[in-house]
Order: sequence, then C-alpha cells, then structure tokens
Amino acid sequence: MIKKARDVFLNPWFQIGFSTFAVATAELFLKRGAMEAPSLPAGLNWTGISGLESPLVWLGIVMVAISFVSWLYVLRFIPLSVAFPLSQFVHVLVPLGSWIFLGELISPRRWAGIALVVTGIFTVAQPVARMEEKL
Repeated sequence: MIKKARDVFLNPWFQIGFSTFAVATAELFLKRGAMEAPSLPAGLNWTGISGLESPLVWLGIVMVAISFVSWLYVLRFIPLSVAFPLSQFVHVLVPLGSWIFLGELISPRRWAGIALVVTGIFTVAQPVARMEEKL
C-alpha cells in the first residue's frame, strides 16, 4: 500500500497537479496574509514588507518552495511544451479560490476567460492522454 501511494506521488503527471495546486494555495495564503498585515508609514507601505509579520505569508512562501521542488521534478520527465500548458490550470484555481475563500467577485468576462483556459487545457491534454494510453 505504501509503495503504491509513493508511486502515485512520484508520478510526474500527479506532480503537475500537485505543483499547480500548491501555487494556487500559496497565492491565497499570500493574499490573506497581505490583507491582514499592519500598515506602515506611507513612505514604506508600498513595499508590502509588513506582510512578513503574517504567518499566512510565511505559509504561502513555504507553498511556493514546495511547488518549485515539485515543478523541477516534473521537468525531469515531461517536456516543457506539454507540462507548462497543463500547469496553467492555476489560472482557474486562483480565481475560484479567491471567490470561495476570499469572497472576491468574478466578472462575466473573467468567467469567459476561465472557460477559455479550461478549453485550452483540454485541447492540449487530449493528445497527451492518447499518448499515455499507448504506453
């Protein structure tokens, strides 16, 4: 059972999804942490440096690092021309997460953009799926 779980986790296709999810999660943590950060004097407030006081910002930074390691693993096994388009699902996850967890509104134009991204990802993924079936 442990070997099977390890095999799934080490599957580069799983890692594309994991990396993408980690990036989206990191963005939500960073946004929440930045919103909760104390304000600094006007001369320094533009830097966003006060966000470093938030544990959520640090959690977001850790998630970025985890995603980076996962992405490097993916690049060892999957061509960049395939992996990169699939990783763009983050452009769907971040707005959805912002809507669900942060209460942000998604305009009709953004929903249309999300639909286009999903269509593009499926367009790219279909030949890859057929190729995988042959292996």
